[in-house]
Amino acid sequence: MCSRSSCHRGVWLLLLAAVLRAQPRPAEIELLQPLPEIELSAAERFAVVTVLFRNCGEQTLQVYSVRSECWCAAVTVLRGSVPPDSVGMMRVMLTAAGLGQEPRARLRFRLESNACNSPFVFELTVHRRDAGGELERP
Repeated sequence: MCSRSSCHRGVWLLLLAAVLRAQPRPAEIELLQPLPEIELSAAERFAVVTVLFRNCGEQTLQVYSVRSECWCAAVTVLRGSVPPDSVGMMRVMLTAAGLGQEPRARLRFRLESNACNSPFVFELTVHRRDAGGELERP
């Protein structure tokens, strides 16, 4: 026979376990692969790509902001509130003026949200093509 305090403790532990199991998993960001690679010809000054992501959590994802580490890229979130198991979309706009002369560049972005894996950092690759249309080699 158990003592009164240990029985109460057991009841509380069972209740706590039931409450924790009943909580939905928090929102979580997952990028849909493959990520787009940006290709710029020698004559192109701007590029726009779309990045898709999924909320693989059980709560609604709220995107607060997405920032680029380079002034040459801006991001617009087309859907700031993403229900569970749904897809969101970001549009990345790039100006070649800020990339320098390297044939290949990596742009880093930081997404702030209510997701359990926030801040979420991702990178996009930019390739330059020479005047003949060939990819320049680093």
